[in-house]
Amino acid sequence: MKVESRKRQFILEGKIKPGFCEGCGGITEQTFVGEWKPSDKPKDDDLLLVGISEKKSKDKKAAAAASDSVVSASDNKYWIRCSACNQVHLLKEWQIQIDRDLSPEELRPEDCQTYTPHGIYAKGDAVFHEALGEVGVVREKQATGSGAHVIIVEFCKSGRKQLLENVQLNQSKQKSSESLSDIIKLKLRR
Repeated sequence: MKVESRKRQFILEGKIKPGFCEGCGGITEQTFVGEWKPSDKPKDDDLLLVGISEKKSKDKKAAAAASDSVVSASDNKYWIRCSACNQVHLLKEWQIQIDRDLSPEELRPEDCQTYTPHGIYAKGDAVFHEALGEVGVVREKQATGSGAHVIIVEFCKSGRKQLLENVQLNQSKQKSSESLSDIIKLKLRR
């Protein structure tokens, strides 16, 4: 029995991030080829195990129920092809990184970090802007010509907005006032 997960849906849609390929030894684009299905036909070793368990258990229904266990989502396996060397590898679900873009519509304020200009954010982070009363997703990071850092956040109602990031506190004002007083003293000495 296969367990359904959101990650599985993204893998089946082909939204897979580039990953390490053991064949060519590099980080390459990966393509979904197919889903791994276990065979219903038992191997020779499995027949021995089934025979022993049936002798111990008189009730065949109990033996069938014991062999039919629930499969966790991490046990799902997929065939993935490397775009560079074209080798196909069998990977477990946890080994595959998906390329998932968050949508601002599916976010709640409790799930997001509160935006402040002093914070540092990564691309893809979910933020809640208290002044706007909206949740959004960081789509881009940029540095301006003046050296300030800007993040571009996509909000549900407001659209894309540029917000400041990593703004330093008032320590720079003290240094500039000291240097200003030093300049005034120098000019008065002349």
